[in-house]
Amino acid sequence: MFLIYLVQAGWAKGLKTSVVAFDIAQFFSSLNHNILTLILRHFGFLDYVIDFFSDYLVGRSTQYSWNSFLSDACDANVSVGQGSALSPIFSALYITSLIYIFEY
Repeated sequence: MFLIYLVQAGWAKGLKTSVVAFDIAQFFSSLNHNILTLILRHFGFLDYVIDFFSDYLVGRSTQYSWNSFLSDACDANVSVGQGSALSPIFSALYITSLIYIFEY
């Protein structure tokens, strides 16, 4: 949405706008939960919202199951799970800081 806003703002000013897009491999799976929690705090989210997402993200584990086999629990300290409804929201918040740095 921010990109669309910038393009349309450029058009409104009579500018020609170019965009370069790229795909970052494994982006969702490389988001650090602790950094995301700090970003939420920096943007002024209420403590109970930050606590909710911290509980959702930090200290997670996963197990794999195949027929009757169940693996031991493995730490899952990164990733927001591609396909999750929260993935686009978390990733947008994560990269907003970078957009802010380039804007100012």
